[in-house]
Amino acid sequence: MSTVVSEVAGSRTINKDAHGKLTGDRTWIVYDSDGLALTGEDVIAATGIPRVGQSHPDFSDMFASSWRLSLSQDRPHAWNVTWQYSSTIWEGGEESLPDGVTGYNMSVGVSILDVWRSGPSMPASISTPSATTDISGTHVSEGGLPISLASPIATINIRQRVTGLFTGGAYVNNVARRNSGWWQGFAPGSLLFTGLNVNHTRDDINEIDYTLAWDAWYHLRQVPERDTQGNPVIDADANPELEVFWKQPFRQTVSFSFLPM
Repeated sequence: MSTVVSEVAGSRTINKDAHGKLTGDRTWIVYDSDGLALTGEDVIAATGIPRVGQSHPDFSDMFASSWRLSLSQDRPHAWNVTWQYSSTIWEGGEESLPDGVTGYNMSVGVSILDVWRSGPSMPASISTPSATTDISGTHVSEGGLPISLASPIATINIRQRVTGLFTGGAYVNNVARRNSGWWQGFAPGSLLFTGLNVNHTRDDINEIDYTLAWDAWYHLRQVPERDTQGNPVIDADANPELEVFWKQPFRQTVSFSFLPM
């Protein structure tokens, strides 16, 4: 006596709704090689039949969630088993997402900055720019007063689902640090880790949101030369009339390998 499990050719279906959620079906025929009767429990437990939460062979982010049994009309004592797959899995009768990254969002916009020069040159060191080297570029201020410039920025959010105890202490020292190397196509130093939020939704289930900020100027800011009173040092006979330097508020960097992607 042996149980035969065979997936029905052409039985796989895949659907994607307007919200991007994937669903699908797969069907098997299961029977005993000697023609003996099998119970439904025998069929569901047979080798080759999926288990709840098992990934779909064609889409790794779609998981076996529920099944349907029916006796075959074509073969005596044979069963048809259809498993439904979904972008979510079911645990204890409640819908839940599998562990891992469950969302990635990026919002692009501008930040209004005070500038004294347009088209400045980037410093040799992004983390420790020279305090005595002028940033060059086109002089756009007047009388030491800056103008406003819309500079490109982006906010990035990564959502991760984690089961079990989560402690955030390891992340505290990484807040307000820039990326030391390339990360997801972003140049070293252009991203800033701004923090995380943890939402404990149910026992042992945590939804974690990591936030990052990208800045076209690598988070550098323009600062004019100032006197002891804090006023810009203006030389009306010079061209330009005042010197401008780069300042880096976020000098420290760290590998972004601590992020879930």
